Amino acid sequence: MSTLAAKAFGVMLLAALLALAPGRAAWAQAQPYQVGDRVAAPFGAQFLDSVIVRIDAGSPFPYRVHPLGYVNTMDTSFNAQMLHAPGSVKTAPVGGIANDPYLLAVQGKQPFHPTKVFTGAYQCWTLSGVRLEPALMLNFSILDGGRYRDHGGVAGAYAFDAASQTLVFQGGALDGRRAKYEQASDPPTASQPPAITLEASGDRCDRPIR
Repeated sequence: MSTLAAKAFGVMLLAALLALAPGRAAWAQAQPYQVGDRVAAPFGAQFLDSVIVRIDAGSPFPYRVHPLGYVNTMDTSFNAQMLHAPGSVKTAPVGGIANDPYLLAVQGKQPFHPTKVFTGAYQCWTLSGVRLEPALMLNFSILDGGRYRDHGGVAGAYAFDAASQTLVFQGGALDGRRAKYEQASDPPTASQPPAITLEASGDRCDRPIR
């Protein structure tokens, strides 16, 4: 490329960049929503209370929206015409994922960290191939802050470490088993019940909430 041609190319590139910059600025000024704004977004036949988590400039559907109280896999992209201001349309109740970080932020709450294990009967499941199968021999009941009863009615004990959210069972059918405890909220919800996952096998035991 000759020196004259190179200079001409440089002038053309600079002109293109200058033309693009005002266009992007105008696009940004024209957008009615910002990251963090609450909106009512259409999901199927209903609207869900949602928050804008990302804006993809130049996309035909620039607003990435997270429905409050739902898993991140529900996040969907919309254009401005598809979204509505909060309260302008009827929305379904907030989802049941109590530790959804976006929901906690909107509520001004911190994640819940349980200091004790929720009492009651825990129903266990094991992964068989691609399906969950009942593991009835693992079922147990948490009686109080340090005792449990296995599926056969044999009493045992457990130690719970709130810092690591782990349990160690002593006696009974689960003797010596270590487990991880999860409880997203207090009180727990039916859609996100307390759960104890046995570390060695990965079997999960839920405490149904009705």
